[in-house]
Amino acid sequence: MKTKIRVHGKSQSRTALGIVNAYLKLYPNSTLSDLQKAFPKSLNPKSFTDNIIVPEKETKGNEKLFFEQEDELIVLKNGERLSLVELWRKEDFDAICEHAKQYGIEADVVETLKPFERGSYELEYLDGTIGTIPPAGTAPASEESNGKRRKFGWWWILLLILLLLILLLLCWKKCCNDNKCSQPNGTPIENTTPADSNRVEAAPDSLTPDSLLNPVASSPVASNLVRDMGDFLSVTLPDGKELKIDKNSPEFKLFTFLNSEDAKVDTLDKAKGWITLDKLNFEKGSTRLTPESEGQLKNIARIMQFFPNSSIKLGGYTDNTGTDAINMRVSTQRAKVSAEKLISLGVKANRVAYEGYGSQFPVCPANDTDACRAANRRIDIRVTQK
Repeated sequence: MKTKIRVHGKSQSRTALGIVNAYLKLYPNSTLSDLQKAFPKSLNPKSFTDNIIVPEKETKGNEKLFFEQEDELIVLKNGERLSLVELWRKEDFDAICEHAKQYGIEADVVETLKPFERGSYELEYLDGTIGTIPPAGTAPASEESNGKRRKFGWWWILLLILLLLILLLLCWKKCCNDNKCSQPNGTPIENTTPADSNRVEAAPDSLTPDSLLNPVASSPVASNLVRDMGDFLSVTLPDGKELKIDKNSPEFKLFTFLNSEDAKVDTLDKAKGWITLDKLNFEKGSTRLTPESEGQLKNIARIMQFFPNSSIKLGGYTDNTGTDAINMRVSTQRAKVSAEKLISLGVKANRVAYEGYGSQFPVCPANDTDACRAANRRIDIRVTQK
């Protein structure tokens, strides 16, 4: 069967729990009996229980054999709370992973748990899967009887969404006709330059040749807008505000490249010209920017405001922890979040592209220490147009 949901887990037991919950996403009207048939005792024959999925109340006295935390319980549509056997040997785990494929569920495990770290899982929905009617015999009879009513409900939802979009479009046109809004920033462009996938190395320090060390002398803009203050540049922005750029910062490299008539965008070798944004960080295990990261993105947005014809691309990277699939997804999402932040700060969407490269092109190839891996978890920026 074609894969509909992929389960990404940390620890075998939590991944098994994710598989059962993925089944419920696909077959939401399943009962306890349905689940016990879908995941029989034979998948974990040494679990010391008659069934591997039982009502929560039946785990009393055997809590150590079952998941028991509130967020670990399996909750059916009727509110019934169930528990799954927690102990999964390697051969049992392999059996449930193989068994789940017949339902359109695949699983992989990232063995990166630290001592005393709790496992977890996440579900990846493929091809628009959001829950479907189960095949005959694997879900309650009421599922089939409710099919037409649910289909009818979807048409109403789609109609309401369409009407809402039409109203928003009419309001936007009226707003713009009254000169009360500007062109929307829209969505950043993902992977607009496929040739970047041929990169053989990152070159974050390649933007500071001797011809760029004096950004004022070679400046194509009015000299009174850019002043060299020794350790930093003072730039007067179009809105009249001052931007101070430290000469040891990535922002300085970006500004000098954009401001120099001698610096050209290399359209042939797109492995060149990448600058690592040293203060752009994310909360551990997420795509949420840390508060201190926003300052650097604000600087990038203000520099692009100073050079209105410029366009850039953001590249997202991870360390080598985890599978290639997860690393690629995380790096792409982090690059997208960074691009969307720039857009929210006033940069037009057609000037910002992004792409995730996973664990490729590490700046610290060893990946053997926390500091080395942290250096590889980064966002780089490259000028694509001046």
